[in-house]
Parts: sequence; structure tokens; C-alpha cells
Amino acid sequence: MTTSSIPGLKTAERQKRPRRFSRLTLLALPLLVFLTLFFIWPIIGLLKQGFYSNGALSMDNYLRLLEVPIYRIVLQNTFVIALVVTGSCVVMSYPLAYLMASVRPALSKLLFFAVLLPFWSSALVRTSAWIALLQQNGPLNTLLVSTRLIDQPVAFLYNFTGVLIGMTHVLMPFVVLPLYSSFRAMDKSLIQAAQSLGADSIGIFTRVILPLTRPGVVAGAIIVFMNAVGYYITPSLMGGPAQRMIAELISHNISDELNWGIAAALAGVLLVTTLFSLWLFNRLFGLDKLMGGQSGKGSQLTSARRTGGGKISALAGLLCAVFLLLPIIIVIPMSFGTGSFPTFPPAEYGVRWYRHFFADPKWMAALWQSVKIGAIVTVTSVALGASAALAVYKMRPGRKGWLETLFIIPMSVPAIITAVALYYLCGPLGLIKNSVALIIGHTVLATPYVYITLRAALQSFDPSLELAALSLGASWSQMFKRIMLPALLPGLIGGAIFAFITSFDDVVMALFLTTLRTRTLPKLMYEGLSMDFDPTVISASCVLIAATALILIAHALFARQGDKNATATR
Repeated sequence: MTTSSIPGLKTAERQKRPRRFSRLTLLALPLLVFLTLFFIWPIIGLLKQGFYSNGALSMDNYLRLLEVPIYRIVLQNTFVIALVVTGSCVVMSYPLAYLMASVRPALSKLLFFAVLLPFWSSALVRTSAWIALLQQNGPLNTLLVSTRLIDQPVAFLYNFTGVLIGMTHVLMPFVVLPLYSSFRAMDKSLIQAAQSLGADSIGIFTRVILPLTRPGVVAGAIIVFMNAVGYYITPSLMGGPAQRMIAELISHNISDELNWGIAAALAGVLLVTTLFSLWLFNRLFGLDKLMGGQSGKGSQLTSARRTGGGKISALAGLLCAVFLLLPIIIVIPMSFGTGSFPTFPPAEYGVRWYRHFFADPKWMAALWQSVKIGAIVTVTSVALGASAALAVYKMRPGRKGWLETLFIIPMSVPAIITAVALYYLCGPLGLIKNSVALIIGHTVLATPYVYITLRAALQSFDPSLELAALSLGASWSQMFKRIMLPALLPGLIGGAIFAFITSFDDVVMALFLTTLRTRTLPKLMYEGLSMDFDPTVISASCVLIAATALILIAHALFARQGDKNATATR
């Protein structure tokens, strides 16, 4: 029996839809008002400063960006570094995504975890791990010198090499994941046909694989570039003066120069670049691609016979997976050293720096502050994001397009812009001293992740279940509690996890929106890396890595249990 044949179904739907739709539309209002007050309005207020000079309307600030050499160099650095990092991510993602899609499911899941663990680990944790690994007396230089490949340690840090390695490691998963979906959607028979016709490895890649995976790699490249142009943490910690980027210059003009006009002009350039990238992504793929993965319609590549090039690609993919995991693998034993400076392997093993982390009131206060703020942000983001997702789900396609764009944009705008805009708004109001400004900023960052997760879950929800319940006399609230909520619960929990991790790992917002007494754990770790390399940062990083791994494993087990329950229900 189809849903259309249920007696009274169409009548019930016609009677309940207008009132229910108008009520559900109001559910989008809280998030709309919140983003208007704490995202759109602060950014407008910040950007307005770029058009004022000596109290009068002027384009002088923007003209100075072109006239003053240091600003021109920084703008050039930003786009060059972003483009090189994007290219590096694409090149390294291809063999890894191919390997993930061409091995057995069990190994594929292991490789997938190898991508997700660094992806959801804090960028600050990964940066601190790379600093420990690449420093002059670090494991890499020690290995190269001991094997006599080099005579003197190589300067991997505080130059372009350090920035390229660190940013590629942080942003590479953004290309791997959509590219992996493209490989999964590929029909293996096309590769087999090309092999039977005598095509070599290069011909198969250029004429079969590249055209079929182009959408995935272009989507990932746009996302990487959009993130790279506004990146702050890795360039500031692993780069030198010659690698200064726009985000660092914005921070410098506000914190050191108190030049809001230039900072606003730089923010304007960065915002236009980001919005253009987002517009390009929407034109090519549509923002709805962010709310649902590609469905694989072809056969898996598992049984396809590897050519010589395929074997080389698989080996390269394995090395790329090692690249993603290497900092985490190296930093864990380093955290158990007892020396005053982290080395690998440690001369002596112990828990000196773990004891220091858990015994020092400064570190515990920062940890508790991060947990407390993360919990508040999670509850707030889930309430705002879930209600907005439910409202947009019930809207007509023509009405919800601009709302969806608005709800997604905060996750695309560089955090430095949002942080500075909120600092400009909340500073005079005294909201920085009591962490209110930071909670607002984290909620702006985290809510889009909840919204996207719930929208994806709603897209897979069968509307016939809702209509059947309504036709049998259930109110909408009863239907929601008994039918829709259980189906959406995995997505709701996933959104809550994303929101908490987003808040807990943030550094940029914390740098501007906290004081000495209200600083979070990531801010304290950043200070430990930027001022003097405190070995406690390594122990704190390992604690965060362990917490992230446990959260990912728990979420995977819960999702698997949810799938089993859903299958049993069917």
C-alpha cells in the first residue's frame, strides 16, 4: 500500500500543512536573529571602518594596501601560499583516496580512521606535533643526520617549508573525503576496459580517472583554498616573517598597531575572496552538496587488477596516510619524556609532564573553562541549528535558498574576521571579561555544523512516515516525538559532537575574546608554543588526541548501532 492510498491522507495533509508550515517557519527565526545580531551586524561594523580615514569617508585604507610594500607582499604571500597548499593537497590526496577506495572494506575503514583522526584533532595539536617533529634537534633531523644523509640539521621550521607541511597536513582531508566519494562512485569496468584496450597507467589516469573524479577534486580544492587564505595558527607558529599572511596582519594591526582602518580593509579583501570561493562552489556544485555525500552508483574498485602505476599509486597512498598519522605517532612517546625539552626517542620515560598538566592550577583552570564553554555552546548550537534545519526542511525550495546560504556562511568566513568583528562589538560592552563574547563566537562557528548534519539527516528521512502518522490522527508534536526524533537522533548526536569539538578546539576566537582569567586550554597551549616551547603542551596535545579518538570511536559505534536498529525496524 502506498501513502497516497491511505484513507483521508490527502485531506489531513491539506488541513494541517498551512498552520504547521507557518509554525515551523518560525523555528528558523531564532537562528536568523542570532546571526543577524552577532555575525552580520558585527562584520558590517568592522568593514565600515575600512572606508573611514581621519573621521571621513575615504578609500585611503584600501589604497594603502596597494601602495605600501609590506601590505602588497603579505597579500601576495597569502594567495601564493594558499594556491601552493591547495595544489599540494590535491596531489597528495589522489593516491590516498584511490587506496581507500581500492582496498578491502576492513582496511578501508582503517585508512578512513587515519584521515578522520587528524581531521578532527585540533589544528593546534597537529601544529605542536609538527613543531616537535621538525625542530632542529627533532626526530626528523636526528634521523637524517644519524643516517649521514645530511651533515647539519635542516631548517624545516619558520620558513615556507614549515608552513607548507603544516597547512597541507591540516587541510588535506578536505580533498581526500570528496575525492574518495568520487572514486567510490566510479565504475571499475571502465578501468578494466581501458586496460584491455592497451592503455597505460598515465592514459588510464588522464582519460578515465581524472575526468570522472574532477568534480570531487575541484570541490575539495575550492574548500581548501577558501580555508587557506584565512588561515592563522599554522603560519604564525611554523612560518617566519617572509611567510606572513593576511590573518596575521589583521591581528597585528589590531593588537599592536591599533589601526582598525587597515585591519578592516584587510578583512574586506579576505572576506570578498572567501565569498567568491563560496559562490563558485555553489555555482559548480550547489551548497546542498555540503549536506549530503555523493552516492556511489558504480562498482567498488576492490577487485580491479592493479597496473604497475596502480601499485605505485597505492604505495604513495600508504605514504600519504603515514604523513597524516606521523605527527600523532611521534608525539605520543615524546610526551612521556622526562627531559626539559621534548626529544624522540626520549632518553628516559616517565609521566613528568602529565603530572605537571594535571597538577598545575593554570592548566586545569583552562581545561575546565574549555569544557564549560564547550558544553554551553553545544546546547545552544543544537537548539538553534536543529530548529532552523527543521524549519528549512518544511519550506518550499524557492524560499529556503537564501536562508540556507546565510546559515552556512559562518563556517566559511575565516574565524579571524568573525573574532575581530565580535571583539569590536563586545569589547566596549564588557562581554569579554565574563566569556559571553567567546560563547557567542563559538556558537556562530558551531551552529552551521549542527545545521548541516541535521539537514543531511532530514534529507534521508522518509516523509511518508510523517504523513501516515498525521493521517491516523496524531498531532505534529506526537509524530515528532515518536517518529521523527528517533530517526534523527544519530544526526543530532553527531551535530552535538561537531559543535563541542569546534568550540573546544578553537584558538583564534579565544585569542581575541578571552582574558588572562578566562583563557581556554587551546589559548594556553598557543601561548606555550609561541612564547617558549613548554613540554606540557605536548602532554596536553596527547590528552586531546586521546579524547578525540574516543569520541570518534564512540560516535562510530553509536552510528553502527543506530543502523542495526533501523534495519531491524524495517
